[in-house]
Amino acid sequence: NPKVPAVYRDPEHFFRASYITSGLRSLLKDALSRLEGGAGSRVLKLMTPFGGGKSHTLAALFHAAKSRKALDVIPEGKGLPRPKEVRTAVFDGQFFDATKGKALPGETFRARTMWGWVAWSLGGKKGYEVLRAQDEARVAPGGDEILALLAEGPNLILLDEVLNYLISAGGVKVEQTTLRDETLTFLQRLTVAVGNTDNTAL
Repeated sequence: NPKVPAVYRDPEHFFRASYITSGLRSLLKDALSRLEGGAGSRVLKLMTPFGGGKSHTLAALFHAAKSRKALDVIPEGKGLPRPKEVRTAVFDGQFFDATKGKALPGETFRARTMWGWVAWSLGGKKGYEVLRAQDEARVAPGGDEILALLAEGPNLILLDEVLNYLISAGGVKVEQTTLRDETLTFLQRLTVAVGNTDNTAL
C-alpha cells in the first residue's frame, strides 16, 4: 500500500530504523525457529496496551518472515534462524467488513470470512479453493481442511483487532448461529491445527 510510510513498507528500512529490544529479538528468534521447523512457540499472543508497540512487533514478524535477509542489516539480526519462503497471512479485523467481507486483490470474488482471507493470503487461488465452500457458506472449516491448507508451509498467520471484528460478526446470522460463533470455532480449530504442524506460527 503506497499510503503506508516507507519505513514500514521496506523491510531493510524498517529494521534499520528499529530498536530491537531483547524481548523483540527473543520473539523473532522464537517465531523464525518455529517457521524453520525447529523449536519455538506455535501460538504467540501479544499482550500490549494502546501505544505498547503491538503494530511495530507485528510488522517486525511480518518483515522477518517475508524478507529474512533484511534482518542482516542490523547486528542483532544476523544470528537469527533462516526459514525459507514463508507464506504469510495478515488479518486486520478493523479493515474486514463482517457483512461484505473483503475484496481480494486481482480477483473477481471476495473473501467472506476470516478463513477465506487467510486461505487466499497463504495460497492464492489454490489455497482459497481448499476452503472455498466454507468461506461461501460462512461455516468454519474442520481441522482436516485447515491442516490441508497449512500443509504447504512454512506459514506465518498474524491476526490483529480480532475482538473488533467479532463484535461486528455477532450481528451476522449464519443459519441458526452467527458469524461470530463460527469465527470463534475457526480460531479454536486453527490453534489446534497450528499446534499439529511443524512449521506454522500464529
